[in-house]
Amino acid sequence: MTELPPEHDVNGWDWLGVALLIGCGLLSGLLETLLVPLYLGSTVFPVAIVMALVGNVVLPYLAHALVPRAMAAVAPILAWLIAVVGFGGTGRPEGDVILPGSPSSLQFVTYGVIIGGFAAGAAAVIWLTTPRARDRDGQPVKG
Repeated sequence: MTELPPEHDVNGWDWLGVALLIGCGLLSGLLETLLVPLYLGSTVFPVAIVMALVGNVVLPYLAHALVPRAMAAVAPILAWLIAVVGFGGTGRPEGDVILPGSPSSLQFVTYGVIIGGFAAGAAAVIWLTTPRARDRDGQPVKG
């Protein structure tokens, strides 16, 4: 991780970038929710889990690179979580939902997306916002 110099001033363009990343988190959550029931032939293809894991690590990293604050790193994950739980768990008038919870192979893809994506995002945020040990010259301590 590259550290921003102390003289880095956060301006409106940086916050606009974070807002765009929040929108990307929202769209990512919607897309992953729609890709949960994806099949290749008769086999469930869990591409949504991979997308959730990768996206929820990359989005907080980019947001924290623009604005080095914890809330900037957390915001795309919160938008993703709102999209996945809100859009995926909301029932339609017919009684069906997008994210299945009944015993099936899709249930495990659903849990993989929700739990795996949130865990990956939380781990990324914790790693980004935890202070690192430094020596007298300001270099990260190896070990």
